[in-house]
Amino acid sequence: MIISPPFLRDKDATQSDADWIEAMMPVNARRGYPLNASESWHGGIHISHTDVGTTPEKVRAIADGTVVSFRKPSPPEKRDQFPLKYAPVRGTDDGYVLIKHETEIGSGEGGKVVFYSLYMHLKFLEVEIKADAKIYRKDPLGSSGMTDGQNEFHFQIFCDDDNISKLTGRKTKELDISKDGRTDAIYGDIHFYLPAGTKFYDKAPANNSTSTTGISERYTSNAPLYVSMALVKGNCTMVTRQKNAQIDGKYDLLGEPLVNADGEDYEYNLYKTAMRNYMQSPSAGFELLRFGRVINTENETLVPADAPLWMTVRYPGGTGVVNLAAPDIKKFSDADFPHWTGWLLVDDDNDTHSQCNSAIIRKLQEEGSYEIQSNRLICCLPFEWEKGTIDARYKWLMTGLPWEQCTPEKTAIWQVPGSQESNERTLMSEEDYGKFKQHAEALCFDSGALGSGRLWHFNPVDFITHMRLCSWLSLNDIIKLVRKYQKSPVAVYDRRHPLTIDELTKRLTEEGTNSAGDVKRPAAINEALPKILNKYGINTPIRISHFFGQMAAETGRFDSLVELGSANYFSVHYDPGTDQGHKLGNTLTGDGARFKGRGSIHLTGRANYGHYSEYRQGSGSNYFTTEPHNDLIVEDAFFAFDAGGYYWSSKQKYISRNGRLVASGKLGINFWADQGATHNDAEEVTRRINPGRMAFEDVRWPAFKHAWYVLNDSTEQEADYFAIKE
Repeated sequence: MIISPPFLRDKDATQSDADWIEAMMPVNARRGYPLNASESWHGGIHISHTDVGTTPEKVRAIADGTVVSFRKPSPPEKRDQFPLKYAPVRGTDDGYVLIKHETEIGSGEGGKVVFYSLYMHLKFLEVEIKADAKIYRKDPLGSSGMTDGQNEFHFQIFCDDDNISKLTGRKTKELDISKDGRTDAIYGDIHFYLPAGTKFYDKAPANNSTSTTGISERYTSNAPLYVSMALVKGNCTMVTRQKNAQIDGKYDLLGEPLVNADGEDYEYNLYKTAMRNYMQSPSAGFELLRFGRVINTENETLVPADAPLWMTVRYPGGTGVVNLAAPDIKKFSDADFPHWTGWLLVDDDNDTHSQCNSAIIRKLQEEGSYEIQSNRLICCLPFEWEKGTIDARYKWLMTGLPWEQCTPEKTAIWQVPGSQESNERTLMSEEDYGKFKQHAEALCFDSGALGSGRLWHFNPVDFITHMRLCSWLSLNDIIKLVRKYQKSPVAVYDRRHPLTIDELTKRLTEEGTNSAGDVKRPAAINEALPKILNKYGINTPIRISHFFGQMAAETGRFDSLVELGSANYFSVHYDPGTDQGHKLGNTLTGDGARFKGRGSIHLTGRANYGHYSEYRQGSGSNYFTTEPHNDLIVEDAFFAFDAGGYYWSSKQKYISRNGRLVASGKLGINFWADQGATHNDAEEVTRRINPGRMAFEDVRWPAFKHAWYVLNDSTEQEADYFAIKE
């Protein structure tokens, strides 16, 4: 999923992504989520905004989608008259845009999700806003208007009942901790549920064994613990939570987070650790290190099956080493919306009126934790903009609520939740209610099936912050990331080569062959690529952009995943006279062609095929150095991209020292990708893959810039930006 806030301004260098999103979406506290100041359900937030300067700031689409419905705003003179003007001060703008987003957060049908975003109280709409119009992330929709004289607009994100379990993995209030979490969607932090009785030791056993002989037990837990692992920019941060004994639903942090307690540059060194600790199946071991379990079980087999994952974890009063791979420890990710991180599904208000009658929320209010918890409540609420349900939702303003005591003097008395105080309000007269209803009708619209179905609402700030952790790419996302035009890397052919959506779709989904009938491209690239990006932590905009920049040159924009060239070209890969081929480990005549470049990032030479064999199947394996297995790296989409991910994670930078090349100490291209988006940064990444920088200026650099614009939050595109989109 590719998503961003509805306002886009430059991020301060000191801001975290979460802080920046919050700054883009300042919320009017009286009209927050999920309740407004009068305790009415409120399915979204009001984003405060004051236009400054000569050009109003644009409200932008948060993700690619399709316009479901819209309304052009009434002119200012109507806005400031009844029925749009209901409050004593200035009126309310009635322009809106409702967008349907169809995207993916993981593999298979369970990873295909639909959600909606609604932008209400806009004072201006762009001319591109039309029924069924295709809208792309960052596209301007219009500008913020007024709500009762306040400069703000209403913004909400919701999904239907069928999609809540796809988005969150459940429909229940809390996560089921009796089994592991979902595998069709895994992103963000990895979480572990440690049951009471979990043992902590002073150190990990020698040789990564499951045996505890020779190590000492430090602690046995007497209550469940909840451990979260974050792999970010080379670091591994471990956090432990424990359920609060007094307040139900509250989970307390135990001490300070542990950063790289199991080794410096922990994330950058996952490949090195996998090769050391899981010598019989390093690739499966890499997944164990990355996800806490093996995910791609169709292609990965852990040997031995009970291989451990020893990591340093905090417990009450200290730290110890735990085998997190033990079967009684359950594994999850942020895709499961763990309740111990605050996510709760609220579906216990069955009234039709708009006032909150949820026992879950009432309890949070009574315990004083509602303000902290409210942002992560996912609430099942009626659609508040459906014209046909206004009476069902709001007639209580005239007749009273079930829990109110109504007096003959038209006064309703009620108790303030979480206190012994009572409050009172004056019931509306029939005339006053009629005016209110006219105002509501002027803002509402006929929403079709949305008006009568079960809808789940998210706090937009937390939803966007959370879903930006999910870097899974759909077929449409991959298409957008590929540049429409590409210069030939050969100077004499200095021209642009156009690529259509249909042609790229074919390249990503169908097998391709060369003129001799040999496979040059596997089928289902669009299914394998996001799995591999996720596995190898190529999961941030900057990392993905660098990867796509390199793939543009390595594969010719997914045209061929095998190196093309004449027989003479491949023959120079092994020359017994000059020993040139030994640079690639080629030892036999014909090795040049036999081990020509294959994969999404080309493996070239007998030695590299041998290294990949050992990574896939363990020490001593030569599986991919034998025919026809070497062709699997181009004929099977998983291996074609896994080989590229392996290369990306294993490649070490070497520097010259006293006339010899020595390792620099930094392992994996993610390290170099994380350095930034400058020309020099892209060159450094390229040198890890192609020391001669072949096709850098013509292909790799412009392809990187294109992907970077698609994935980042800037609205200022390069002059030569050409998107493949309708």
